Order: sequence, then C-alpha cells, then structure tokens
Amino acid sequence: MPDEPTIFSLHYRGSRFRNARLPVEVLADLPAFRDLLVSYAKDEWRRRNSDRQRVPKGFDKSLSFDLISIREGSAIPKLEWNRDSAQANLPGFADEIEEIVEAAYDDVVALIDGQDGRITALNAEKVRALNRFGAGLRDNETIELTSRGTGGVVYFDALRRKQLITGARETYLTRIEGIGELIGTYVPSGYQGHIIVRTEKYGNINIPVDPFQIYEEFANELNNDVQFELLAELDSQDRFRGVSDVFEVGIVFDEARAAFEKAMKRLSELRALPDGWHDGSGKQIAGDALESASQFFDQRPAFCELYRIYPTEEAAILIDFEIDGWDYSIEFGSGGAIEMYGIQVDGDAEMEPHDFRSVDALVAEFDKRIAADG
Repeated sequence: MPDEPTIFSLHYRGSRFRNARLPVEVLADLPAFRDLLVSYAKDEWRRRNSDRQRVPKGFDKSLSFDLISIREGSAIPKLEWNRDSAQANLPGFADEIEEIVEAAYDDVVALIDGQDGRITALNAEKVRALNRFGAGLRDNETIELTSRGTGGVVYFDALRRKQLITGARETYLTRIEGIGELIGTYVPSGYQGHIIVRTEKYGNINIPVDPFQIYEEFANELNNDVQFELLAELDSQDRFRGVSDVFEVGIVFDEARAAFEKAMKRLSELRALPDGWHDGSGKQIAGDALESASQFFDQRPAFCELYRIYPTEEAAILIDFEIDGWDYSIEFGSGGAIEMYGIQVDGDAEMEPHDFRSVDALVAEFDKRIAADG
C-alpha cells in the first residue's frame, strides 16, 4: 500500500472564496468533478483492457472521494481518493485503479488546457459532468488545476467552460440570476405549472413552478418583479433556450410593498377577533371598518410602514402615525364613518376632528395635510 494518499486539489480563486470560504452552491462542483474523473477513468480502463467492452462491476464505486479539508488561498477543497473503497469493490485492483485515477486527472487537465482533439471527443457523460462542474462561476472567478507531471497550472473559468461544452454541443448549462417582470402564469395540469417572466437580458423566460406555489404566491402578482436563480440552458451566443433547474424564484417585495403586506396582515388579525376580545368587552370589528381601512392602505401604500393599527372596543379600527412633526389618528368606524385628527408634536397646533363620508374624501384631505406638512 502506498505511503501517501492520492489527493486532488481544486484551487478556487475569487473574492467569494477568500479565507477558505466555499459558498454552499459551489459544493455541487465536487460530485461533478468526480463524475468527470470517472468518465475519463472508464476510457483509461478500456484502453488498458481493449478486449473488454465494459468496465467491471464495482468500477464506479471504486472511485470514491472524500472531502478532507478546505485550505486557504483563496479556497482549496482537497479530495482524497478512497483506496479502501476501491479494495472493497474491486479486490486486488486498488493499485491499478489508483494509476487509472491519476491518468484520468491528467486527461481532465489536458481537456481544460485545450489539447487538440479533446473537445470533439467529449461524449454525453462528460458533457453532463461539465454542465454541472463550475456552473456557478462568476466573472473574475476561476478554478485552477495543477498538472501532476509538469506542475503547470490550467485555468477553468466561465468562458473556458462554455467553450468546452459548446465545442461539443449546441447549448450549455450555467447558473443565472436576475429580476424580471411577471407577465403570466400557466397551469396546464395539476402536476406542473409555469410563470412567464420578462427580462432585459434573456427576453421572456418560462420558469417551472409548482401549481400550489403559483396559486399562493404568483396568481395575484402580475406586473410585479420576480427574482430568480436558475440553472439555464443557453446557446453559444448566450441566447436563452430553457430552464434545467430552479434554485430560487419569488416575488420581490420592496420596503413599501412589505409594509403594505404587513398592514393587510394586521387587518386580517383584527378581522378574526371575536366579541369580547378585550377581557369580555370589545365588539367584533365591523366589516365596513375593515373594508374602509383596506381601501385606504391600498390607495396610499407608501405610508404603511408608519401606521400603528389598533382595534377599539366600539368595533372600529384606529390608525396612529407620525409624519413631519405631526401625530395623526384616523378612525374607521361602523356604518362607513371615518374621522381624522391630529396634534403638532413640538407645538400647540391641532387638527380638529374631520369627518369623511368616503375613503376618497379622506385621501384628498390626507394628501393635502401631508403636502402642507412636508
């Protein structure tokens, strides 16, 4: 048994990888790298055993690797070939398997280095591995591999990866993220749905989404922004062809929208209050009070982050808020009654109670007061 273990290092360079940090999404590179090694190892086995069409049973399992450490500079995950696994799955062949693994690694280095004939010889198995290996690399990030024989370094970045894959196939897979406008939803069956997102870079893209997620999150969000992170299929000109996997997709909530959602959630909580909610007293909140408050929030959502929302014992909803040195209150009562009043925080001025017959009338006064105070 050799004294030294067989270890392969992938040297990640880029700001994300400083101080031996390896983002979780990058960990998918490690099994992909292993699969690429295995594919070349199969080729090497067949070269050594030209009389055999297939690799022996247990060959794949004999090529097991363990992540034993991540070193600094920037981040260097170290993968150790598991000799014990090779011995268990192919007894008596461990030494030969080790030689085959080393030869396979040299082939991977030669592929990245661009030696003649390597790209056109990529079969489907190797392309599948390359489509996952380095899929999350960003601009100015590289994976460096060092030749075992010469000590020379080869550089694997997003461009080189694209060149390798599109040299053998029309399209390649890469991880993309961005924001676009939700312009449609589509649920042709109960098993799979799609949302349609308009993007500046890739045009309209169809993103597969679970039908229940469409109903719960997207059905009422047309024309709002959607944030996505996908494994996308692009052609050699980086034109979008399709989605291979979805890592994240959701509506973008800016601060105003988040505050609006919080205010509406508070109304839902008040709606659920029963009679006697306040130690035996307190009437159930009137439906028209809830409706008026909802209309007001909908018409002036930008101010929702300021609102403090309370129930009253008389079935009304009270909203307090401070803005531009004034402390205001708006009360939405039963029967559509609406009242607004306020005081100056650091002065003696007051806004006498004003009654309104509609939410539109309240909004008109609200806008006038806010403009005057601002």
